[in-house]
Amino acid sequence: MEDTINHTSSSSNRETVFSWLWGIGVLGVKNLPKMGKQLAIQVGIVLSIQIIFWYEGISNFIPSFIKGPVIFLTATYNDVIPKTIYWVIVFTFGKKIFNKIRTFGLNKTLEPLKEILPSLKNAMTEAKEKANYYLIVGAGMGLIIANNFSSYSRFSGARNKIDKYFISLVISFTIAYFLGEGREHWLFKFGKLSISDLNHMFKLKLTYNEKKMYLVLSGFVFGLLLDFPLILMQIMYGGYILGVIAIILSLVMLFSKPKIETHEQ
Repeated sequence: MEDTINHTSSSSNRETVFSWLWGIGVLGVKNLPKMGKQLAIQVGIVLSIQIIFWYEGISNFIPSFIKGPVIFLTATYNDVIPKTIYWVIVFTFGKKIFNKIRTFGLNKTLEPLKEILPSLKNAMTEAKEKANYYLIVGAGMGLIIANNFSSYSRFSGARNKIDKYFISLVISFTIAYFLGEGREHWLFKFGKLSISDLNHMFKLKLTYNEKKMYLVLSGFVFGLLLDFPLILMQIMYGGYILGVIAIILSLVMLFSKPKIETHEQ
């Protein structure tokens, strides 16, 4: 039975996005002493790459055929937020995938990706005629995020560039893998708590539905990937423009009342 929950509780002890994230942060701080050595190595790796390939006094002496791929694959030219997201994924999800490949092999590791299409079809059947709108809302958000993450630069006019696009690929693969593993990941809890917070703050009556959330996240993955051709066409703000249009049109269609047909007697 589909897990559809109406979050309208105003209880003072209810869990919120902030309280949930705060709990994760507190737990992380408590575990710092145990992870001190590992964390120091990870920070050292990140700082070394940044110093060597970001600082022109050093990077200018590195051949382009080495420097270019390293900058692309390590998100060196990205802004602080996407760069942080990238390295968190590398040292958590990336490590998990690497260990699974060593233990079970590549084919076994990639099996969750085979579950995406059947689950997507199932979710679309559940959402019926509004399924495409949920997908497009997610795609719009993905386009905006990809355009933003690919636009940071020390140089004016550098917007939606390929040298910063790899982070979007990493995020899209990570979310797709989570979707293939099922609906037990933090992404779905984040969605559930977000709906609860919106209902509480703005006195709304939104309902949380896992399959609709699945559609939005699937659309988000597509949106991240859809920015790639815009980069190739050198459209600096294409992701922003198409993303905003997609979100507005989809939300209008989602919240519009169905027309009731009348027949003349």
